[in-house]
Amino acid sequence: MEDSSVKVVVRVRPWSEREKQASIVPVVSALSQEREISVIKEVYGKGTKKKHVYHFDEVFTNFTTQEEVFDTTLEPMIGDVLRGFEGTVFAYGQTGTGKT
Repeated sequence: MEDSSVKVVVRVRPWSEREKQASIVPVVSALSQEREISVIKEVYGKGTKKKHVYHFDEVFTNFTTQEEVFDTTLEPMIGDVLRGFEGTVFAYGQTGTGKT
């Protein structure tokens, strides 16, 4: 068993066709190597924007494939489960964003 700690992994989902066509400015960005997510929030009533940076155990960008997410997060756990160790995966997100 490689590691028995809880890990928090974030994947920024790819843009939908509607979002691409609307030419929306993204408010969330991901940096895989730095393992960070940046969120730009508008400070209401002040007309300014503030950047919040969050760090995680693993970060995947909107260009990451489902296969890459699986290979990095779940595949290492499968061998442990088959050897009798318990494993839990909790996937949270909007419907249709690739949790399956």
